[in-house]
Amino acid sequence: MVNQLNLINSNRLYEEALKLIPGAILGIRRPYNFVEGEYPIFFETAKGGKVIDVDGNEYLDMLCAYGPIIIGHREEEIDNAVIDQIKNKGFCMSLTQQIQNRLAKKLKDLIPCCEKMVFVKTGSDATTIGIRVARGYTYYGVDTMVSILGALKVKVESLKNSTKMCMNSSITTLTMLVS
Repeated sequence: MVNQLNLINSNRLYEEALKLIPGAILGIRRPYNFVEGEYPIFFETAKGGKVIDVDGNEYLDMLCAYGPIIIGHREEEIDNAVIDQIKNKGFCMSLTQQIQNRLAKKLKDLIPCCEKMVFVKTGSDATTIGIRVARGYTYYGVDTMVSILGALKVKVESLKNSTKMCMNSSITTLTMLVS
C-alpha cells in the first residue's frame, strides 16, 4: 500500500490561489482535470533533475518546464553564463544580438542535418513558423500532410480557416493538411 503524500501546505496555497487567480494556477493544467487533494502541488525549490514541494516531498522533474529546463535546474555553469550575460551585456533585447550567430553555429555543428534555424519565444511563434515552412515546401493546390512533433501545447485559432487541422494533445502532435 502506498502512503498518501503530505500536501497540507500545497492545499493551503491552492485554497488561497482560488481567491486570487482564475482557475487557481497558471498554465493549462486545471485542478478539475486531476484527483482532488492531489493537485496542484506547489514547488519550493529545484536542483538538477529534482524538485521539492512546499511540503518537503521530492520528485523527479519529468516535465522540465515543458522543454527549457531539459539540462536541469540550477546548473552552475549555465547559471553563471546567464548571470554574466545579464550583468555585462543585458538580457532579452528586442533586436538581434551577435550571440544568436554563435548559438546557431553551435547547434548546426551538433545537428548536421540542420541547414538554418529560427529562435522564438513562444509555442505559437514556433507553430506559425513551422506552418510557414510547410507551406513554403508545398505546391499551390496540392494537399500535403505535415506532422510537427514535440512539446507542442498550443492552439492557433487563426489557422483553422486556412488549414485542415487535427490536434491530438495526448501525444503532442499537430497534423495538418496544407494547401
